[in-house]
Amino acid sequence: MAAKIISSDNLQTWIDKLTATCEVYAPSQGKEVSLFKQVKEGDKPALNILTDIPPKGLIFKQVEKILSYRKNEDGIEIKQAEIEPGRKVIFGIRPCDARSFTLTDKVFVHSDMPETHYAKRRQQTALITLACNDACRTCFCTSVGGSPAEKVGDVWMMDLGGRYLVEALTPVGEEIIRANDDLFSKSSPEDEAESLRITERVASKMPVLEIASAKLLDELFTNEEFWIRLSEKCLSCGACTFLCPTCYCFDVRDQGNANSGDRYRGWDSCMFYQYNRAAGGHNPREQHWKRMRQRMLHKFSYFVTQYGDIDCVGCGRCIRSCPVSYDLRDFLATSAVAVAGVDMDFVGELPSEGQPRTCDIK
Repeated sequence: MAAKIISSDNLQTWIDKLTATCEVYAPSQGKEVSLFKQVKEGDKPALNILTDIPPKGLIFKQVEKILSYRKNEDGIEIKQAEIEPGRKVIFGIRPCDARSFTLTDKVFVHSDMPETHYAKRRQQTALITLACNDACRTCFCTSVGGSPAEKVGDVWMMDLGGRYLVEALTPVGEEIIRANDDLFSKSSPEDEAESLRITERVASKMPVLEIASAKLLDELFTNEEFWIRLSEKCLSCGACTFLCPTCYCFDVRDQGNANSGDRYRGWDSCMFYQYNRAAGGHNPREQHWKRMRQRMLHKFSYFVTQYGDIDCVGCGRCIRSCPVSYDLRDFLATSAVAVAGVDMDFVGELPSEGQPRTCDIK
């Protein structure tokens, strides 16, 4: 389907029409944090912000029941938890967040053992992506394979100032636009050219980061001094993982007794002390530098080796949320130097120390 144009006034009409047929979630600015919330007819989403909390939890629930069990005379009866029915739309999702779902799909959908709850919600949720017209100080999507205007999701949009360039990317996206076709008009070559200019301008604001290959990063595994020095100020609080759109670690726990109960799944973090603790109390990652090593090598080495992509979208939320101002980009910079065999002065090799952590997109 060819790209179309929708005016700012018709954009709100489009959102209102979508809310009449399905659940719509869009960026919302709260008193303390910004996040994706369900919008009703007339609600105006905060489309100009990169939310503090990613929309990950709309599909990969933070806590959910996965089954119930009950002991009876025939043995143990297991009942799978039902997934809430209905179609959903995530409206105004940024390209980095939309891309994060495609990465998690590799683990939960495109695998030998799909995760059924995630897979079903993913199937019944449409993504309407809004390209970025500006970049935060902490954004670096262009260095990890993304773009501020990456065409990912079901429908792609870009704000051209008073009007939006819109393009359907999937059959689901075509259906969404076709159902509201009267709100759209034809786009022009000038519109396409303007979108390219915006993309180039936003991309030019982001740093170009050197990222060592997965194979070279593996060689750092035994470099204990590197990881200890790099993680000295880390608190292992897990904020970086809970606010990361691509982190998918979880724990499973039962509530009940020997006769009946429920099984729940909830988010977990590789930065927590208890994460790898085994039966008997043994913990192979008791020191926090080992947990830092696991997190970094998973994203930039292990995931790359197994799935072919870096498991990071460069949204910068981990940088903005860290209470001790740890910066993921410091790892990328220092690891690139370390694998090159250069003696490191860690104080001099932390380029982001003292830099603002806030997002200046308002």
